[in-house]
Amino acid sequence: MVDLSKLKNLSPLYSYWHSEQNDLDEKNRLLIANKDSPALYLFEKEPYKWEILFQSIIREIINGDLSGLRGLQVLLSSLSIEVRKKVLKDLLLNKIINKDCFVQLKKPIDIKSETKSNFFRFLRILLAIFTNPYGIELRRKKNHIYEKTGFLFKYLKNLYSK
Repeated sequence: MVDLSKLKNLSPLYSYWHSEQNDLDEKNRLLIANKDSPALYLFEKEPYKWEILFQSIIREIINGDLSGLRGLQVLLSSLSIEVRKKVLKDLLLNKIINKDCFVQLKKPIDIKSETKSNFFRFLRILLAIFTNPYGIELRRKKNHIYEKTGFLFKYLKNLYSK
């Protein structure tokens, strides 16, 4: 059984979410981006959504849905090579992924390959984006409605858990 509480610590954005998220923190976050990635826009402009996808897809993989590997591969492609290697190693060492998944995630992305859509996974991830179940701390300006609702859900959860 995988300890899901460790999952957020394995995120490459963990230190960013626990920072002040000021301009310097934002600059440091952007330093770990892979400028050649097809997912660069998501990582640069929508880090909250990137994090929700990262957490959600890994949970899908843990629950046996290996079709999420391609999505994780796309997300990891948005990271610099060094950071990507560290994340993959951490996922393997913490038994989040097995050796076969590790090997597959290290391969180059085949953008042209077809993906199998999963309507229920889509709904679960969409719900997660709007409700922030992973408790992501949003301190910067909220530009999207899902950032505002995610912030509100975290605020209400914190309010009622005191």
